Amino acid sequence: MESNLTYKCVIDRCKALALEIAPSLPTTGTLESWESFVDEVESVRDDSMGLVLESVESTDWAIYTHFGWKILHALPQSYINQAEESYLEFNGDLTLNESFGGCFDVWSMQSAIAFHALVILTQESLDDCLGELEDLAQTQIDNLES
Repeated sequence: MESNLTYKCVIDRCKALALEIAPSLPTTGTLESWESFVDEVESVRDDSMGLVLESVESTDWAIYTHFGWKILHALPQSYINQAEESYLEFNGDLTLNESFGGCFDVWSMQSAIAFHALVILTQESLDDCLGELEDLAQTQIDNLES
């Protein structure tokens, strides 16, 4: 990762993660394959949060705490606010607790909030991708039925 991480780099990475999660297009152009594809898209949508969490957890950005600072500095404040809310929703509060060993660890906190930001951005990208895939599949189904 480059030392000057940009918002575009973060968005591109989250879009790439979303594309890895999304189902592949059918290899045949039959009505049955497109209907089956719609089912796959719906299945991914139903389990999207689990798939996104798993995908983001596996990235080097989520593993190494020093990326947290870089990610947060690349994002607009609105995403940081959403990530903080998500963190608080998941963890309860920002008080010192056993997970920080009783002391404030700014790197861990930044990394945790950055993780939530990556989850939010990847989920948004996946939702957009699945919407486009559903539209494409429906168009293909309509064409094949006519």
